[in-house]
Amino acid sequence: MHRLQTAVLAVALAFGAGSAAAADLARKDARFLQDAAESGQLEIGASQIAERNGSHPDVKSFAKMMVDDHTKVDGELKTLASSKGVQLPAEPTRKVRSALSDLQKKSGPDFDKEYADDIAVDAHEDAVKLFEKAAKDAEDADVKAFAAKTLPNLQQHLAKGKELQSLIKSTHDNAKMKR
Repeated sequence: MHRLQTAVLAVALAFGAGSAAAADLARKDARFLQDAAESGQLEIGASQIAERNGSHPDVKSFAKMMVDDHTKVDGELKTLASSKGVQLPAEPTRKVRSALSDLQKKSGPDFDKEYADDIAVDAHEDAVKLFEKAAKDAEDADVKAFAAKTLPNLQQHLAKGKELQSLIKSTHDNAKMKR
């Protein structure tokens, strides 16, 4: 009987410690972790679609890099959130599902253009802003360090995304001129 009480107490303390960790984490830091997860889900999901549906080889190449890099960061994010007692969305949010559904309906050069505009550039601009703010303003040292460590890679993705966007735009414009 004593063992059962000890086990129950240990479980209660473990759950309490997780809740205390989440309670100790500033609300804005927890929100950052959740927003970063949503951003990652969008970029990974859209890039998986681009690997299948992209018509331009540079779109497919960029998409593969996004899946690889963001999947790695997603694992680090999940580990950090778990250590802080923060619950991340297990499934993509309605906003992410809607964006992925819209992208899934496109094909050919129209798909490439939308992926380059919405994911390679716009989504990365949003992610860079999100991570810049957390790297500067996060209260938790681990959250701040994660944001600061991830930020240069996101900035590099954005720069490559802008190059891709320019390439796809010129390819798209040339194709229109030939018609």
